[in-house]
Amino acid sequence: MKKRKLLYFLCCLSAESVAADPVYLDYAAAEGVSQEALNEFNRVVKMQGNSSGFNANAKILKKIEKDSATIIANKLKCQSQNILFTCSATIANNIAILGVAYKYSPSECHLITSKIEHKSVLNVFKHLEEMGYSVTYLDVDRYGRVNLAQLSKSLRKETRLVSIQAFNSEIGIMQDMKKISAVVHRHSNALLHSDISQLFCKYPVDVSFLDMATFSGYKIGSPKGIAALYVKDFQKLTPIVFGSGNSLWPGTVPTELVSSFASAVKVYKMDLQKVTSLFEILRKEIMKIEDVFINSINPTHVFSVSIKGVLLKDVIQEMKDFSFSSGCSCLGQGESNVKEAIDPEGKLPSCTLRLSFSDSVSPAMIIKFAARLHFVVDTLRKRKKVTEGCENDNSKLVDILSDIKL
Repeated sequence: MKKRKLLYFLCCLSAESVAADPVYLDYAAAEGVSQEALNEFNRVVKMQGNSSGFNANAKILKKIEKDSATIIANKLKCQSQNILFTCSATIANNIAILGVAYKYSPSECHLITSKIEHKSVLNVFKHLEEMGYSVTYLDVDRYGRVNLAQLSKSLRKETRLVSIQAFNSEIGIMQDMKKISAVVHRHSNALLHSDISQLFCKYPVDVSFLDMATFSGYKIGSPKGIAALYVKDFQKLTPIVFGSGNSLWPGTVPTELVSSFASAVKVYKMDLQKVTSLFEILRKEIMKIEDVFINSINPTHVFSVSIKGVLLKDVIQEMKDFSFSSGCSCLGQGESNVKEAIDPEGKLPSCTLRLSFSDSVSPAMIIKFAARLHFVVDTLRKRKKVTEGCENDNSKLVDILSDIKL
């Protein structure tokens, strides 16, 4: 027991001793910009011109964009003309979903999604539902797996689109998109869209059985502000914004961001064996804490855990030397839709943490985090003797988060 206390003392400094730079464990939110992507951005941003023009400068910029699209398309094993660049995955999701829905009147268009989608998907479907479109929200099991039987039964003659995230960024569940595709494409009128932002360049991705796929640059080391939408057949989408240039996403193309995105794709690698090892180390260490519930079943770079007997705001306050996320997509704006879907009866503790890492994170850092968390949880439980009934008190969470790097 004395040795254990000594380990906590050495590995877990007091909450007041916060490191100048918190240990980063929020890679699902964003990767750091790679040097190669930054160099490419700096090279191209100095070039004059607009690729929408018809002069020599425009021709150079157009070639950079075409070459970049080819690099990204090769990663997806598709054609470069199937890649549409946008400014964010949120915009790409909107283009995909609204682009299909707006081709039809609400009475002749049924849509399907899951209850654990990212808000940039879920809120689009809610908007369409308010407009009179019929939407089915698929249930998931305890770990977020989509109910395939329910999906099959939900398909109708007027079903036009199914959108299911391939990899959930909150709990790390990886859907079997091949099986989902087989179910969906038995219904010839339905298109299948997937947000693959957390998969792209990290895990094997096959878009051949998808009609559309959304992915983002800053998840793999490009600057923020660039994403893309893979579209198998552009004729099946209708424009939702208007202007000059590409009919689906008009406007001047940020060539420097496109080329830096491609540079990030060229150099990005993630050692899946090491990531799996880190996940298992974290699981083993976290399980040493009493009354925890692991929400992540796949050994990936995302790890979610719910902790009984503590308040989320207190844990975050005491863990300021680490940068991580809550399980909630929109902190301070209600419960996470993912948590509600995997725990419809509300049996899980409300204090949910999401850790996400890359293969650059060391096992020692994972162990240090888990030891610190163990110390903090034990201390909070003894200090406040929090009951389950008051775990939902997140009233001061927004104020705390404003002072913490998350």
